[in-house]
Amino acid sequence: MKNIALVSNTSWYVYNFRKGLLKKLTERYNVFAIAPRDKFVPEIEALGCIFIELKHINNQGKNPFQDILLTIELRKIFISNHIQCCLFFTPKINIYGSIAIKFTSIKAIATINGLGFVFNDAQPGWLQFTVRKLYRIAFKKLEAVFFQNEEDKAFFKKENIINGSQNICVVRGSGVNVAEFNNKTLFSNSDKLIFLLSARLLKEKGLYEYFDAARDVKKKYGSVTFALLGPPANNPSAVSLNIINDFHNQGIIDYWGVSDNMSNTLNKVDVMVLPSYYREGVPRVLIEGLSKGLPIITTNNVGCRETVDDLQNGYLVPIKDTESLKAAIERMISISAEERLAMGKHSRQKAIAEFDESLNHQQYLEAIRKLFII
Repeated sequence: MKNIALVSNTSWYVYNFRKGLLKKLTERYNVFAIAPRDKFVPEIEALGCIFIELKHINNQGKNPFQDILLTIELRKIFISNHIQCCLFFTPKINIYGSIAIKFTSIKAIATINGLGFVFNDAQPGWLQFTVRKLYRIAFKKLEAVFFQNEEDKAFFKKENIINGSQNICVVRGSGVNVAEFNNKTLFSNSDKLIFLLSARLLKEKGLYEYFDAARDVKKKYGSVTFALLGPPANNPSAVSLNIINDFHNQGIIDYWGVSDNMSNTLNKVDVMVLPSYYREGVPRVLIEGLSKGLPIITTNNVGCRETVDDLQNGYLVPIKDTESLKAAIERMISISAEERLAMGKHSRQKAIAEFDESLNHQQYLEAIRKLFII
């Protein structure tokens, strides 16, 4: 059997976002999962994968020496384990994993799941310039690149990072298990709706816009709940837990911490909210909300807009526009339960038609098959 590696900056990502793909790959290949060690390693190994701990990675670090060590570490792992094909996920792994396989016979698929905070600013700084240059070096002659939205693909073409000889594919986010994230059936009354923003605690996810909208809406609708779910972020634009707890203590939001069972958590929710202006791929949490049959309020932003047919399964609002966000929330409260239920039904249908992970997996499996034939 051939040896395939899935490489990511967290074991959490490999298990939570790719466990369905791992199951299918282990039926056909020897599968290695390469990532830093965390509590999800036993679950990864239970799927039949060989786990290899990745040690020289700092997701937010800008130390070039450390990145050189990461590249060397990856190359040693690939060669010593006779890896023949790699699937790279997350920016640092995409770049340094692709550099690590240069001048080898190892083939690879890199997945661009959003461009992140580096590309949020319209005016490029030194970091954005450096990352663009690294992408050009890393992706030259790379066999395949998968994107999660058309805008990121267009950006990489414009910047001459990808070319016509590569296998370029656009997948619909990371997909969702529509059976696991089964349709929610019980919803709250209008005066007790539960809205949820679930994301890493970054300002670009629209946290402050959400807090401001929640503060104003609760003055009018005191029984409505604005929940927040997500882990702290190691990032220059992270919103600290002290700030989160302050809003929680004021009664503006309910901070739910993190969840190990997102499907069950979403059973408590009536409406998903994500006022993001981050350079998203397609946010996983919005896809999960679709699958649960929830109405969505999100921004007309890269990656986010793919999840909403405006006025049919939710509302699109401009980025960084608290007043529009507040108006959308109030509109969601004011419509009838039947209208919200119809929106949720449209969300569920959209999830099945466009975001079922089996469609996503088939695209990866076909690309891998082609790489081994070539």
